[in-house]
Amino acid sequence: MNATELFLQRYVIYCDYFFANFWKNIPEELMRPRPDPRVNSIAWNLWHIARVEDAGLNRFITDGVQVFDEGGFDQRLNIPFRHQGTGMNFAEVDELSRRLNLPALREYGIQIQARTKSIVKALDPNDLDGTVEVAHLRKILLDEGLAKPGEEGLVENYTGWNKGRYLMSFGMTHLFQHAGEIGVIASLLGLDI
Repeated sequence: MNATELFLQRYVIYCDYFFANFWKNIPEELMRPRPDPRVNSIAWNLWHIARVEDAGLNRFITDGVQVFDEGGFDQRLNIPFRHQGTGMNFAEVDELSRRLNLPALREYGIQIQARTKSIVKALDPNDLDGTVEVAHLRKILLDEGLAKPGEEGLVENYTGWNKGRYLMSFGMTHLFQHAGEIGVIASLLGLDI
């Protein structure tokens, strides 16, 4: 089994189990609140997962177009910015959670998952050793607005990563990290998912 086959084997668990169960078992009215002043909402987490995966794979791995742009999700999500949320304060999280179009978010996630599977199936595992140039990182994060203003340090954070690390971070470990966070938030809301 090569690296891309292993990735897809684990990725399907996120898509078919975690993502599907969140949307099936969490009512919309419980996706928006923060049940503790120290946590984000479930809606924020699902949006953040989607933005990171979409940009991370479509821009860092393939240098392609984001689902966000192709599908008109910049308008459909009802969010007035492009960034992925790192560095947001809780007032900003509350505002995003309040205004986010949840049916559009679900569709956005489904389209990203289909794109991710397509990207990974087409990858040559040998290409995962290639790195992304700093100028390209700056373009994606700063010029294209993936990084929230004030979060310019993300350029330095991602400098020197190879495409395999981007794939595993943005398309795997990040998803499962936030899936665990959603599980904790759901339990604080009294849900057993």
